[in-house]
Amino acid sequence: MDDRAKHLWIATHILPLEAEVRGWLRRHVHTLKTEDADDLLQEAYTRLWLIDLSKIENARGYLYAIVRNLLGEHARRARIVPMERLGEIEALRIPSDEPGPERQATARQELERLERIVEALPERCRRAFQLQKFRGLSQREIAQTMNISEKTVEKHLATALLRVLDTLKQEESDPAAQLAAGVGEHETRTSKD
Repeated sequence: MDDRAKHLWIATHILPLEAEVRGWLRRHVHTLKTEDADDLLQEAYTRLWLIDLSKIENARGYLYAIVRNLLGEHARRARIVPMERLGEIEALRIPSDEPGPERQATARQELERLERIVEALPERCRRAFQLQKFRGLSQREIAQTMNISEKTVEKHLATALLRVLDTLKQEESDPAAQLAAGVGEHETRTSKD
């Protein structure tokens, strides 16, 4: 990777993360001064510059790993390290792109909600919708699979999409419909507590 490509890669993948990393450092390493955070990030950029960036699959995770390692190296080299900083460095958890339990539960509920809505579609619309959205088939492939014309597939998909969107919109604007569908029960219970 030439210098121009490295500049572009860093500007695209790393630079947008700088504010996030600074905030992460402020929240988790309270003993770190602003100028120390500046030095740390500058050193992280230097390390990134020296490696083969094309091999990095997760720029965010890689940057956080570099910063955490640099914090450890600085603590080992320093003559005097506040005890709090050692604890802060040890307790650092690198933010993950993996969804947490709450996001997983919400995604599972949304998927169940979508499956319920799709199941309520007319049979031919449902089949066409499932083949396109869940199996990734093209309209031509759906037409061949269902033994119908592409124009009919297009009509089924349009009908299905409109019904799905209408149902979602209706459920979002009508709390009673959400409760009947099993959505929003947690929010309702916690608001009563």
